[in-house]
Amino acid sequence: MNRTTKLDVVHPCYNPHEGWEKELLHYYKIFVSQLPSQVEVKLYLVDDGSIRGVTEAHLQYLRENIPAFEYVTYSQNRGKGFALRTAIAKTQGDLIIYTDADYPYRMENAWEMFRLLNDENYDVVLGVRDDHYYSQLPFLRKIFSLSLRTMNHVFFPSMFVKDTQSGLKGFNQKGKDVFLKTHINSFLFDMEFVVLASRRKDLRLAKIQVHVRDGISFSQMSWKTIKQELLSFQNIFSRSK
Repeated sequence: MNRTTKLDVVHPCYNPHEGWEKELLHYYKIFVSQLPSQVEVKLYLVDDGSIRGVTEAHLQYLRENIPAFEYVTYSQNRGKGFALRTAIAKTQGDLIIYTDADYPYRMENAWEMFRLLNDENYDVVLGVRDDHYYSQLPFLRKIFSLSLRTMNHVFFPSMFVKDTQSGLKGFNQKGKDVFLKTHINSFLFDMEFVVLASRRKDLRLAKIQVHVRDGISFSQMSWKTIKQELLSFQNIFSRSK
């Protein structure tokens, strides 16, 4: 008899667009439809202190349509890294996969990530974005993303992957322990996680190439945000010495 695998799927959100709850349910159903029958899935939605867009009606809709659903929130916006650590600390499944609530990557990528974690027993699986992804980014966001990849080559040559900012990552309980050791609250929490995981000789790491699904549009990145992330980079580098 096959052992039941418990999978926790974690989605952060902040001031989501209209119709987000129906979009989330649509892609969630597609995702779970191709998982093995012995997999039990629980969805965690973590709201990073939204001031609009999330109502009790939205949450009730999700509770009624998703068998295992947990909503996590707090009053003040703290950043995506803080949000994910808060929710992932509550997870109890064998495996955890996190991605944005609009499922920005092709579903085949999420299925491949699950297979590598479940069938091949990797501890951490990291999504790496293809070149087409960068061609779709607004100018400042593109410059920052490409610059960060170059900086990772220079300052972290032994890092397992140099493209660290893909919003699709998965791990088992060993990987979860590493993720919860991150400190960065803003976007570079992903990079900090990869730096920490790359140092662990006892972790089996794998990477997959991920592709943006049709219909996704990317937000602008301000100079203020770029300055903040550069400070986060300096923080990570200082901690890594």
